Amino acid sequence: MLLIELTYAFIFVIIAVLIAYREKLGIEKKILYVSILALIQLFILGFVLLYIFSFGMVGAFLMIGVMITLASYLIMREINLKNKTKLFICLFITFLTTTIVSLAVLTIPKVVKFEPIYVIPLMGMVIGNTMNTIHLALDKIIDMVKSERDILWGYLALGATEIEALRPFIKNAVKSAVIPQMNRTKSVGVIFIPGAMVGMLLSGANPIYAAEIQIIIMWMILSSAVISGILICYLMYKEIIRA
Repeated sequence: MLLIELTYAFIFVIIAVLIAYREKLGIEKKILYVSILALIQLFILGFVLLYIFSFGMVGAFLMIGVMITLASYLIMREINLKNKTKLFICLFITFLTTTIVSLAVLTIPKVVKFEPIYVIPLMGMVIGNTMNTIHLALDKIIDMVKSERDILWGYLALGATEIEALRPFIKNAVKSAVIPQMNRTKSVGVIFIPGAMVGMLLSGANPIYAAEIQIIIMWMILSSAVISGILICYLMYKEIIRA
């Protein structure tokens, strides 16, 4: 049954490939590659989660640790700063901090159960969305420092400390990085139905309960975006000034 459903769903990929071929976009092979890669990765993830769930919260924490490490490495590789070791450590600290804060807010008052089946997907959402915010914030602030270096030197010449001189840049960078998540938050339920709520509705959950869980997730991700954007800029301010 699953194979039949996937076969029909693959029509979406075929349509995309045919349109790309018709318009000579040159991305037909990439569309096929990423589609098949996603299929393989998600099935592997399913089997891995079955295995990890059997280890309880120990397995959950190990998986979260792996996700944080991979996310830190991927961003470190893309950001153009010289001190890669410090960048990786600061990224790890940022991801870990946002994860701990989110986990504490959700589990201490028992908003969600402290179980792998809840903790792993929710923290995965935090880490994944935090990756986007951190990447955008670092890219933005590095570009601003390079293009407006005279303004930065002006603040320093007037007696400002390095962190004081960089604060206006941090403000603009974080605001720009958080805008995508703010747009998603204010349009949720009006323009689109988010993935978590769709999944719950498809599984037969009560629509009101699905909406409650989804808004908790949206608030969690928005908070994580703000925390992570500010934290990484402050942790890396010395390297950013010298970028």
